[in-house]
Amino acid sequence: MKYCNNCRVDVVGSRKTCPLCQENLKGDKPQDEVFPKISFVYREHSLFLKIMLLVSIVIATVSTAVNILLPQGGAWSFFVLGGLGSVWASMISAVNKRNNIPKNIVYQVMIISVIAVIWDLLTGWKGWSITYVIPFICFFAMISMSIISKIRKMHVEDFILYIIIDGLFGLVQIIFIFTGGLTALYPSLICIAASIISLSAILIFEDRLLLAEIRRRLHW
Repeated sequence: MKYCNNCRVDVVGSRKTCPLCQENLKGDKPQDEVFPKISFVYREHSLFLKIMLLVSIVIATVSTAVNILLPQGGAWSFFVLGGLGSVWASMISAVNKRNNIPKNIVYQVMIISVIAVIWDLLTGWKGWSITYVIPFICFFAMISMSIISKIRKMHVEDFILYIIIDGLFGLVQIIFIFTGGLTALYPSLICIAASIISLSAILIFEDRLLLAEIRRRLHW
């Protein structure tokens, strides 16, 4: 145990200076720390979060610049910015809270989609809700779940059903394509491609876990 000659107290742990006066400690070899080491999520994943921040800034800047140069398609860049904001809001919520984040993300997708469709109807149906809002919100929800599962080190079974629900909801865009209600195809194509890739990866690599999770939830 180490000793502080200035404060005349014994200090347990591996620190080199006194926690009271910051003087150098004297004595035997350092012992194990009494208190557990606190893990800070932001510090542990600082590089990953910085890369995500840079990617978000690049996407926001490029989409805004393209939208300004090609204004014929409407102010679609606002939906991209909104999607990025949703991703970061979900990430911050996942880091700071302990509730079921994947379930909350799915609820957000459903609620925002319904509100957007109703808003579109009440303002004289322009189709922007199914053309931009729904595909972008589904796409960014899948990205959010993937990022959050990495940051929170979640088990696959904790979010597998929710990402499947979001992927299936994203495939609804196929119906909108064939009915001809879309004013632009690329948001729906991006969403559909991401949904197919996500669902395929789960079915190929996590098929047994998915079946076990379904049986558990349905009490088979």
